[in-house]
Amino acid sequence: MKRFLSVLLTIAMLLGMVTISAMAEGEEPITITIYDAAANYHGIQKGWFAKVVKDRFNIVLDIVAPQVAGQEIYATRAEEGDLGDIVIVDKSEFPNLVQAGLVREINEITGKENLMRFKDQIEHYNKELTGEEGKFYGIPSEMTDTSPSSLTDDVVPDSPMLRWDLYKAIGAPEIKDLDGLVDALAAIHEIHKTTDAGDPCYAVTLWADWDNNDDMSGPANVTHITPWYGQKMKRSALLQADGETFLKVYDRAGAYYKATKFLNNLYQKGLVDPDSGSQDWNSVMNKWINGQADLLWYNWSVGFTNNNKDADGVPLKSKGETFFWIPITDSKYYAESDAYYGTARMFGVGSKVEGDKYDLILNFLDWYASPEGMTFQHVGIEGLNYTVNEDGTFSVLHDDALSANLPVPEEYVGEDGVVGYSDGNNAINQWIGASICVNPLTNERFPTKFWASYKAQEKEEDKTKAEWQEHFGAENAVDYMLKNGMLEPSPNVGFAAPKDEGEIKSLRPEINGKLCEYTWKAIFAKDDAEFEALWDEMIEELDGFDYDKLFENDVAAYQVEVDMKKAALGK
Repeated sequence: MKRFLSVLLTIAMLLGMVTISAMAEGEEPITITIYDAAANYHGIQKGWFAKVVKDRFNIVLDIVAPQVAGQEIYATRAEEGDLGDIVIVDKSEFPNLVQAGLVREINEITGKENLMRFKDQIEHYNKELTGEEGKFYGIPSEMTDTSPSSLTDDVVPDSPMLRWDLYKAIGAPEIKDLDGLVDALAAIHEIHKTTDAGDPCYAVTLWADWDNNDDMSGPANVTHITPWYGQKMKRSALLQADGETFLKVYDRAGAYYKATKFLNNLYQKGLVDPDSGSQDWNSVMNKWINGQADLLWYNWSVGFTNNNKDADGVPLKSKGETFFWIPITDSKYYAESDAYYGTARMFGVGSKVEGDKYDLILNFLDWYASPEGMTFQHVGIEGLNYTVNEDGTFSVLHDDALSANLPVPEEYVGEDGVVGYSDGNNAINQWIGASICVNPLTNERFPTKFWASYKAQEKEEDKTKAEWQEHFGAENAVDYMLKNGMLEPSPNVGFAAPKDEGEIKSLRPEINGKLCEYTWKAIFAKDDAEFEALWDEMIEELDGFDYDKLFENDVAAYQVEVDMKKAALGK
C-alpha cells in the first residue's frame, strides 16, 4: 500500500511537471539569473541538473557567484538595480535588499503547496522582517521539519574527524587537547606521507575563498574550529559556551586564538598543505576526494571521502579507511539544535521580475522545495545514486557517484554533453529544505544513513563504524558527547542580526580584512615568537580601526539572540 501511494504521489508530481514543460515546448528556453552567495561555480549550470530543470521548466540557470567572481560584483549589479532573478544572500544582508528595492514581495508563495510545508518558518521570518502579517519577501534556507529544540543528526556541524585505520595504526591514543591532536597528526603523517597514487598528504589543506562567510568574521578554516571549545563566532564577537558571555575575537583566552595557534603548530611541523591560503575550495575538494588530508572538521566533508572505493573497486568503509569523529578530552562543543527556522541565508526574487517569468520562478522555487526536487538535491538520480524498493523506500546504488564523478544515465545527458555526475551537480549549492527533513516519498529522512536499507547494509559492511562503537562505547558522536558532558545543544531561535548602518557599515569590511590578513600570517608564522608578535600587531591594527566599537555593536545585536535562547529554555 505504501508503495502504491508513493507511486501515485510521484505520478501526480510528474504530471504537473509535464504540464509545465508542454506549455513551453518548442519555445526558446528562458534564462534565470541567480545571484548566489553560496555558489562555488560561476556561469551556466551544466550537466544533469541543467537537463532536469530544462525538461521541467524550459529554463537555463545562470549562476552569479561572488565567491568566484569577486565580491565587487554585488556593488556593480546593485548599482544597476538588478541583482538577479533569484537572489540568495546572507540573512543579515537580506533586509538591505528589501530596503534598497532589489527584491520584490512574493506573497503568492502562500499558494505553493511544497513551500507551505515550511509555512510556520517562512511566516516567522517575514513577520520579523516586516512587522506585518501576510507580507512575504524571503524564504529561509535549509529549514527543517523537526522543531527548534530537536537535535536530530548523529554528528555536530564542526568537529574533528580522523581516518580510522590511520588512527588505529598509531595506537588509537587518547587525545587530551589540541597539542595531543597535533602529536597524533604528526604520527599519522609519518605513516601516510603520500596516497597510493603518490600524491602528497598533509594534516590539513586550507582555503581562503570562504573567509568572512556565514556572518562570521575571519577565515572559515578558523571560525569553524572555535565551536570545538564552546565558542561561536557572532560576527566580530565570540559567544562562550555559557550562552551569556562574549569575548573579543583576539582575546588570548578565546577559542579563535586557540584555533589559529593549533593550525600554526601544524604548520611549524610541516603538516599544512603549502598551497593553503592561495588555493580555492574546488582544489581542496579534489584533495579530500584523493585522500590527501588527514583531518576533516565539517560534518558534511565525509561525503567526499567515506563513500569512495579503492582502485580495485572495494568500498573504503569495508577496510576501515573512512573518517570518524575522535574525542578530544578537553573539548566542550557549541552546537545549535536543528535549524528549524533555517540557516544563515535567504532566497528572494529580484525586483525586476514580473509577469510570466515571475510565475515561472515561483513554480521553480516550489519544485525546489518539493519531494522530487529535494530528492535530486539530497539523494541524486534514480538508477545511479539509488534504487526504489518494493515498499517505496530507497536503497543505495552508487554512494560514490559524487566523489568518483560517475557517468549519469543517458537520459540525464543534455545538449552540453556533460556526463559526469559531479560535473553536472546542482551548482546553486543552497537548499530550501534541509537534508534532515523526512522525504514524503519514502517516509525516511533524505540522508542515506537514516535509511533502513542502508543501516542493514552498513551493519555488514562498515568496519569503521562497528569498531568505533566498540572502542568508544557509544552509538555515534552525539551519543558520546552527551554521555561525557561534552555537548549542551543551544536552542535554534531563527535569529537574524540587524543590518549594518552608518559607521559600522564602513568599519566592518576594514576590520574583517585586517583580521583575515593577520590570521593567515599567524597560521604561517615560522615559530611561536613570530606568532605572538603578529598577534600583538593584529590587536594594535584592529584597535586602530576602532574594533571596540564594532565589538560592542555586535554584542548588543546578538544579546537579543541570547535572550531569545534563554526564553526558549525557560530561564
